Amino acid sequence: MNARIKHELQAILNCSIQDITSRFAGIQLLEEDTALSDDICTVHTILEGGHPAALLLCADTALLTRLAKIIMRRENVTPQDVEDVATEYFNIICGRVAAGIFQAAHIPSRFQSPRFRTGRYLPESASACRCVLNYTSGNNERAQLIYMGLLSPSEQPCV
Repeated sequence: MNARIKHELQAILNCSIQDITSRFAGIQLLEEDTALSDDICTVHTILEGGHPAALLLCADTALLTRLAKIIMRRENVTPQDVEDVATEYFNIICGRVAAGIFQAAHIPSRFQSPRFRTGRYLPESASACRCVLNYTSGNNERAQLIYMGLLSPSEQPCV
């Protein structure tokens, strides 16, 4: 991935997650290189189109739980509530990312329905072409947004 494309992609990813998180939950995410905790969940999807890619959000369970409490306006949430809110939240981020990629590079893509997993998940068909952004909240909760090209049957290079 050349430097200009990587910079544009990072800007799209960064703007998408920060804007959506702030608007929906009032949580400010600061871009900061920091490690995730051992208690994380992953929400992921595949962007389909001319340049297949995976988009993943790995986040501390505490951050996703707080997000669910704020969005649902409840003090107590179940693991299913956390999963449902995280999936819908990520769905909105995916829409913003797909639109941003189309505006920047005129590459149409659509994404599959996001999936939720406890722990860390990375797709097996991932290429070395990646963009990884790390975040921390004011409550020291961490998240990582990852974009990675996927090897297609013809092994096309990623965006």
